[in-house]
Amino acid sequence: MLVFIDRQHAGKPSRVDDRGASFDINQDGQISNDEKEAHWTGYLALILEQRLMDLGHQVIPLSDGTYTERHIRVNDYSSRFDCKMVYLAMHLNAGGGDYGAFFYHHQSTHGKELAAAMASSLGQIIHVKKQKAIACKPDDWTKNAWHTIKNVGKPVAICCEPFFMDTHNDLLTPFGMSQVAIGMVQGIERWGSQ
Repeated sequence: MLVFIDRQHAGKPSRVDDRGASFDINQDGQISNDEKEAHWTGYLALILEQRLMDLGHQVIPLSDGTYTERHIRVNDYSSRFDCKMVYLAMHLNAGGGDYGAFFYHHQSTHGKELAAAMASSLGQIIHVKKQKAIACKPDDWTKNAWHTIKNVGKPVAICCEPFFMDTHNDLLTPFGMSQVAIGMVQGIERWGSQ
């Protein structure tokens, strides 16, 4: 299997300082760079990459360009391979929610299956038990997730929001990220073996 891991909220030429959601983890009244979404998704992406490669999968990490430019590159790269492929748009949420979500394109059957496998597996590993597979569309509240994956062609695309930074900041540790990665990889493997 080939997995594209896209560290989003980083590397956007039009918004170079964008690092996504944030939470004052150490409660000092200031948000430092290591308290921002892109810091932690970068860490999570690296662990995912290592675990997937240890299991014999191929991985292509991405972290620059507009989302559309990244999707174009992914579509070009994927045309060179003949295997199952996954595209992960890496995110973390904030705003007080108590769940995780794996968004898939509303027209993708394989996306629904992969999102459900990842949600189920992660819910068995971390204490954020309420993990959801959610169809995203361009015309409802899920439109932000839809934009993160909308132009991806051949690979099965998922926008990953495994937990809320401000609700489960105890996961913002090397051990916490490792647990999240284990759950996500188990879901990918389960889906890939079908």
